[in-house]
Amino acid sequence: ERQRVALARALVRRRPILLLDEPFAALDPAMRADMAVLLADLVAETKATMLFITHQPEDIGRLADQVIYVKDGRIRFHEPASDFLARREPADIAKFLGHSVL
Repeated sequence: ERQRVALARALVRRRPILLLDEPFAALDPAMRADMAVLLADLVAETKATMLFITHQPEDIGRLADQVIYVKDGRIRFHEPASDFLARREPADIAKFLGHSVL
């Protein structure tokens, strides 16, 4: 409940930039999907810029246009979400995305 209230507070303010750090971390899969739809609709409606941090590839597929992948404090990739989600290498990214690693 606290996670949903905190997210609702952030969304009600209607700021031009939304900075979200693991906004769905404490939510079950169904609520996570519902909140992603709500967030995507709000961003489209308000034309806000959203920067969110996630460890879930599904969130990238649902919400991201661009991906900045950071490892060890360095940007390793900055590319369209569709390109990132299709990556099969390097192995650490393929593993993160749930692709089989040879």
